[in-house]
Formats: sequence, C-alpha cells, structure tokens
Amino acid sequence: MIYVITHKDVLYKLPKNYALLKVGNNSCSKYDFSDNTGDNISDKNTSFCELTGLYWIWKNRTNESIVGLVHYRRFFINHIHHKIDRRIPFKQRILSFRKARRILKEYDIIVPQKLFFDSTVRKQYAKCHFDKDIDTVREIIDEIYPEYIQAFDKVMNDNSIYACNMFITRFDIIDDYCLWLYSILFEAEKKIDITDYNQYQKRIFGFLAERLFNVYCTHNSFHVYYATVHTID
Repeated sequence: MIYVITHKDVLYKLPKNYALLKVGNNSCSKYDFSDNTGDNISDKNTSFCELTGLYWIWKNRTNESIVGLVHYRRFFINHIHHKIDRRIPFKQRILSFRKARRILKEYDIIVPQKLFFDSTVRKQYAKCHFDKDIDTVREIIDEIYPEYIQAFDKVMNDNSIYACNMFITRFDIIDDYCLWLYSILFEAEKKIDITDYNQYQKRIFGFLAERLFNVYCTHNSFHVYYATVHTID
C-alpha cells in the first residue's frame, strides 16, 4: 500500500492500492486510516509532521510487503509523463503500485529526484533552521550508531538530498529504517528545547528526518530509483 499523508480533505480519486492516511489532530473527514489509532505518536504531529504517519505505518501495517509514503500535494509520477501533461487524467499520471512493485524487483527503494542547494546540506540547514540541532543529532549518532558517522558527514558536506520524506520500498527496509530513525529522533527530542521555536521551526523532526533519510540510504548503499515528483497546485 502507498499511503498519502494528509491533514485536509482532498478532491481527487486515488489509484488502486493508494490510501489516505490522516495525521495529527485536524478536521479532515475523508480518509482511509488515521495515525491516532493503534500504536501511535499522533500527538507529536506538530513537530514530527508526516513522521507520525510513518510511525503508524511501521507499527500497524506489518503485514504488507511493500509500503510507500507520499503527500496529499506531492506524488511520484510515471517518467513518461514527467512533463505533467494535464490532458492525461490525474490517476494515470501517478506512479501505479503495480509499476512500483516492478521497479522494486531491480531497485531497493524509490525516492524523489535530488534537490540541489547552492551550498552544502549542513549550511543550507543552518541557514533555514538551527545548526546547533544538527550538531546534537551528530552527537547522538556518534554515540548510538557510530558506524553511520561517515555517511552522516558525507551527506552534510554534499549539496543535494532527496527531500520530503517520500519513498516506496520493501517493508523490511522501512522496519529497519524506522528503528534507526526514531531511536535518534526520540533522543534528540529529549535534548533539543523547542519551546521558543515558532510554528514553522517546531517542525524540526520532520526537517531533520529529510536529511537523516539520506544518511540511512547512503550508509546502506541502496540501489535507488529516482522518480519525478508532481506537486499539485
């Protein structure tokens, strides 16, 4: 199943094997699943963003072999439609679950095409957020996952990432990734005081996870498939 993270009602119909996953405490009324059921961290949505949805998938959808996470405004699309020909029906532009499954017979994971910065990933984060938080995360990784430090430094000194916390992959990969990711973020949550952060900056753990996803993929030397992302206006 490919889960579409949403906090508001959507007006379009989804392709087969796509499902709306409502996150956080909001007034969204049209959804297939909600992140406040089962084992969940829904109450952390203001600071964890779509990661409350990812946590729910990890803990409650363990019977699925392939899972994906996209957004109500952002979808992977078929490469043949990369120029977004709007004459093609919306559902046909979106990467189908069937095609994703075929891709994953050859690749480990489907990710967005890379987003390039004018500076390093670390400098870009420091410009937009707080660099002390990146330092805290590095310290945590050095303490509990020292084997990831080389990949962390490589990603931070690069000038591009796959962003938005979007992916489609096998569940066993996400199971391992989430165990790694949330152990880091829950520790960071204890050490980083966001009391005085504004509403945007309080989304810190979603921002950090975008970079950490790249660290995880780099360390594990995944064979990645870059898919075009279509953002709905």
